[in-house]
Amino acid sequence: MRIDNNINAMTASAVQIDKLASNLADVANTVGDPQNQEVTQDLIDSIVGQIPEVISYEANAEGIKTQNAVADILLNLKA
Repeated sequence: MRIDNNINAMTASAVQIDKLASNLADVANTVGDPQNQEVTQDLIDSIVGQIPEVISYEANAEGIKTQNAVADILLNLKA
């Protein structure tokens, strides 16, 4: 089974999402100043950067579900 590979990929995605969330928090603190109330490129990049990570995380989760379903079917066939 390749569950370890998917879990490692999900962990890497989680680390990337944490990094992007931290960047968003930094940008939000900067944007909190009245002088900086407009949307900055850093904010846009951080939000857009999270989209592939979320898709990757969901795809890896679906891969694990599929692997579990196949393992269940194989166990049922052996029984």
